[in-house]
Amino acid sequence: MSKNKYKCFNLNVSENIANLIFSRPDELNTMSRDFWVELGDVLDEINRNSDIRVVVMSSTGKHFCAGMDLNAFSNGVDNIPDDKKPDSARVGEAVYRVAKELQGYISTLEKIRVPVIAAIQGGCIGGAVDLVTACDIRLASNDAFFCIQEVNIGMAADVGTLQRLPRIIPDSKMRELAYTGRRMYADEAKETGLVSNTYDCQDKMLEAANSLAKEIASKSPVAIYGLKAVMNYSRDHSVKDGLEYNALWSGAMLSQKDMTEAMTANMEKREASFNDLVDVKKFNESD
Repeated sequence: MSKNKYKCFNLNVSENIANLIFSRPDELNTMSRDFWVELGDVLDEINRNSDIRVVVMSSTGKHFCAGMDLNAFSNGVDNIPDDKKPDSARVGEAVYRVAKELQGYISTLEKIRVPVIAAIQGGCIGGAVDLVTACDIRLASNDAFFCIQEVNIGMAADVGTLQRLPRIIPDSKMRELAYTGRRMYADEAKETGLVSNTYDCQDKMLEAANSLAKEIASKSPVAIYGLKAVMNYSRDHSVKDGLEYNALWSGAMLSQKDMTEAMTANMEKREASFNDLVDVKKFNESD
């Protein structure tokens, strides 16, 4: 199944794997207004499609994503006459609301039920670092580099990097990158744990990403959803709270049918076969 109704993405679904591809290579896949709005829409579409069990997020062109398209996010106050301009508090409040909206789009990557594998080539800059830190797994080609670009334009990253990156790599390393705005190349990213593995070229990386996705998609979709939910919750809470959440999830969602199928397939030395989850439509969506 192919869904190419978006300006900034191509979405292709096959064999329970969604390939979500950034499709504006000539613009270095910058995060324009359309990018952000469509990101929310496409992730909602993925989350509602019970046929999808894992996502591979990749890109086209020289760079994975060159970060925020700052020209697209003017608040419009420069063109307002002085006697009608809002005061600094109101401008600040508007900036706050925009930041919260963008944070929400990024956080959706964590909230959707399926794992997201980011396959990164070339530059992963600024807001793109926010994006990939919210993914479950990151792979990189050898030409990849990561840059917390915001400090280089006189601001602090504010859409998720400073909160998620120190849970992935050592805090000292994260602070160094944030304070200097320098590039961290693929070999260092692998050494610090930001990416799981590196590959000679993008083609080999995408082959590895889809092979990994295929393996994940072969597991019980209920179990995979549970793993993602429990791991994310446990990361953000105490061990005690994480254990409680884990027990509640198991009590509510444990599938005896899937467990039986997994064990039977293992004994019979065959691939297990699991039913998809139930489709969930939007309330305003007709039959």
